[in-house]
Amino acid sequence: MIRIERNFIFRPLQLIFIIIISIFLFFNYTIAEDSLLKKGIEQYRAENYEEALEIFNEIYKTSPSTTVSFYIGLTYKQIGEPRKAKEFFIKSLIGEPKIIDSYVELIQILYQLDEIDEAKKWLREVEGQQIMSAKISFLNGLIFLKEERYKEAREAFQKAKTIDKNLAQSADFHISLTYLYEKKIDEAKQSFEALVETFPGTDIAEFSKDYLSALDRVIKSYKKWNINFSTGYLYDNNVVSKPTGTIGIETIDKISGKRDSAIVNIFKLIYKPLPLDKFYFYGSYEFYYKNYFHTYEYDMIIQSVELIPGYDFKNGIVIFPLSYYHVWLNERQYMSLFHFRPSVNLKLMPNHIAQFSLGYGKRDILKYEKGLDPDEDRDSNQFLILLGYLYPFKGGKGLFYTKYEYIYDATEGKNWESDSHRISAGIIYPFLERLKINLSGDYTWQNYKNIHTLSGIGINGFPDNETKRKDKISNINLGLNYDISKFYTMNLRYTYTKGASNFPIYDYRRNLYSIEISFNF
Repeated sequence: MIRIERNFIFRPLQLIFIIIISIFLFFNYTIAEDSLLKKGIEQYRAENYEEALEIFNEIYKTSPSTTVSFYIGLTYKQIGEPRKAKEFFIKSLIGEPKIIDSYVELIQILYQLDEIDEAKKWLREVEGQQIMSAKISFLNGLIFLKEERYKEAREAFQKAKTIDKNLAQSADFHISLTYLYEKKIDEAKQSFEALVETFPGTDIAEFSKDYLSALDRVIKSYKKWNINFSTGYLYDNNVVSKPTGTIGIETIDKISGKRDSAIVNIFKLIYKPLPLDKFYFYGSYEFYYKNYFHTYEYDMIIQSVELIPGYDFKNGIVIFPLSYYHVWLNERQYMSLFHFRPSVNLKLMPNHIAQFSLGYGKRDILKYEKGLDPDEDRDSNQFLILLGYLYPFKGGKGLFYTKYEYIYDATEGKNWESDSHRISAGIIYPFLERLKINLSGDYTWQNYKNIHTLSGIGINGFPDNETKRKDKISNINLGLNYDISKFYTMNLRYTYTKGASNFPIYDYRRNLYSIEISFNF
C-alpha cells in the first residue's frame, strides 16, 4: 500500500493561495498608486504645485516611471525651476514608454535656458520620428529667430499656423519680428498693420500698434542726410617738421615761421540711409581747410569722398570702404590718394570684437618740379594688412581698441620704397553724461628697402656712409569732448609726435594744440 504524505497534498494549495494573495496585493497597490497619481494631478490642475510635487516625488521614490517623470517636470516648470524640469522631461523620453508631449516641453525649456544646440538635437529626434506638431514647428521658428535665420523662421511659423489656426496670432506676430530684425522696414510695417486689422482688440494687436508707433518715430526722426561743420584754432610748434638739431644746411637750419597758428575749418556732408535687410551704406564728402597766420606756403586744402557699403551677418559685419583724397598745398595741387580696404569685424563674445582688413592704396604726387630726381619719386602702390581688437563698454559710449598694421609702400623712386609696422591703442572714456576723454598712442617702425642714393656722398643731413634709411615715429594724442547740446560740441586736443631717424634731416619733434567747436545738423 502506497503511503501519501500530507505535505504533498497541501503544497499546491499553498502555492495557489500565495499567488492569489500576491495578485490581490499588486492590484491593491496599483489601485492605491493610481489613486495617488490622480490626486497629484488634481493638485497640479488646481495650481497647488507644492502639494502636487510632494505627491509625485513620493510615487517616484517607490515606482519611477516616464509618466511620473513627465508630471514632475511640468510641476518644476510651473514653480520656476527649469533645470530640474529639464532633467525629468529627459527621463520621460529616454525611458519606456516615451511621453511624446515631453518633446514640446523639453525643447521649450532648453530654448528658455538658451541651450540652443541641445534643443536642436531633440528637434532632430522629433523630425526623425515624424512627430511634427504645430507647437514643434513654432519652437523651431523661435530657434531660427534666435539664430538670425529669418527666412527659415518665417517658414516654420507659417507651417505652425497652417497646422493649428489657434497659433496664427502668435505666428504672424513673430513673422513681423523677423522682418523688423532684418531691417525690412516696409515689410515689417505691412505685417504689423495686417495683425492690427486681423486681430482687433487682442493683446497681439496692441503689441503691434506699439511696434508701429516705434517704427514711425524712428522713420520720422531718422535723418538720411547730416551736415557737420567745425571751426577751430590750431597752434603748431613745428609747421615744416624742422629737424631737432643743426644739420649744416642754412635754408633748413634757419627756416622762418616754424612756429605758427592756424584756423582750421571742416565741412562734412554725410549720407546714411536706413539699412535695407542686412545691407548697410555710408557715404560722405569732406572739405578741410587749414590756413596758417604766417607760413602760407603750408596752407592746406583737402577734399575727400568716402563710400562704405557693408553687410551684416550673424556675428559681425563686413564693409568695403572706398575713399579718395585730393590735396592742395598753398593753393596748388599736391597729391591724390585712393584707398580700398575691405574689412571684417567679428563678434567673438559679448563686447569683444576682432577686426581684420586687407587694403590697397594708390598715391600720386601731382606737384611737378622740373629736374626732379627719379629716385625721389613718391608715386606708389600701397598694400595694407590690419589686425585689431575692439572692446566697447558702458553701453557703447566707451571704447578700448588696439591695432597692428603692416604697410608696404611700393614707390616709383627707390629712395622711398619701404615697409612699415605700426601698433596703436586707445581708449574713449565717458566721465560724465556729456564729457568724454580720448587717449591714444601709436608707434611705427619704418624700414626703407634700398640704400639711399644721397647717403655716403657728403651731403649734410644724410649719413656719411651708404645706408638704408630707418625711421621710428611715435604719436601721443589726448582729447576732451564736451557736448554743449544736441547740436554743439567743443573739442580740445593735444598731439605730440617724435620722428627718430638715422637720417638727421628726417629727425624732428612736433606739438599740436587745438580747440574747436562742432555744429551738427
